[in-house]
Amino acid sequence: MTLEDMFRCQSDFNKLFFDSGDLADLEKEEITKSLTLALHTEVSELISAINFKDHRQSRSQIDKEKILYESIDVFRYLLAILNLWDVRSEQFISAFDDKDLFLHTRHQMESVKWTGQPVLIFDLDDVICEFRETFINWLKLTHDIDADINSTEYYTTAEVKEAGLNPEAVFEEFVANRQLRNIKPDKEIIEAVNKLHDEGYWIQILTARPDDSLVCKYDTFQWLKKSGLKYHRVDFSPEKYRWLTKTDYYTNEKIVCAIDDSAKHSAEYAKHSVKTCVPCKSYNTELSDLENVTMYKNAKELISCIKNISSL
Repeated sequence: MTLEDMFRCQSDFNKLFFDSGDLADLEKEEITKSLTLALHTEVSELISAINFKDHRQSRSQIDKEKILYESIDVFRYLLAILNLWDVRSEQFISAFDDKDLFLHTRHQMESVKWTGQPVLIFDLDDVICEFRETFINWLKLTHDIDADINSTEYYTTAEVKEAGLNPEAVFEEFVANRQLRNIKPDKEIIEAVNKLHDEGYWIQILTARPDDSLVCKYDTFQWLKKSGLKYHRVDFSPEKYRWLTKTDYYTNEKIVCAIDDSAKHSAEYAKHSVKTCVPCKSYNTELSDLENVTMYKNAKELISCIKNISSL
């Protein structure tokens, strides 16, 4: 029996009691509560198959058959909840793969400790990958919106509003459609970052992407996996400078520079004496006159910028 077969069998059993297609979300929420409480009971039954009371001196025989069959009950209640919310087996497998990659990546990152190396803080979108170009192409294909790649607006808000759409809703649609996995990598920059990594710099990826969106979070790790980028840490924060001040990098004055395209984040870094390298973009030209900011046009100039700051 395959996982798809299991989903189908549980769905057939569910239909003896309810048909998810005929239920409103409020009704589904109530059924989810009942199923979750039942699941909790089965987990309690499962744990009773072993000696879990550490304060008891006597031990009974472990019931492996109970472990097996109570686990089946737990799994079937999980399947029932997934069926209820119309989650398909292939979606479950994909999500399992996302979570597995994240768990292994997190373990790998936590296993390597920072030991005082010089630190580079790299943004992701429009520094290491071409988010804006990918997003604009998607707007054209999905909503027939012609957005100007040279606009001074990062999210092309004006064009989206003119089309009668909500800019935030459109961005959420972009993320929900798993387009973060398809963002074009900047191969020259990735090659440069990998070179810096191999030279002994500690590479910290710091993105303002919303990690409260699990699709956004896990698709970011999927993209990083296939990009070939070498890095030590990945973190998410909409307030990058504040995040930075809480790190050992900052306390020990080991930050060489931040590399970021955002006018907001770059200006905050620079204002607080963090050297910042900024790619030349149509939406961040105002940064060129700021103290502590160096603009660059390509990977070669970025390497030169970092080397010059490192030698100070």
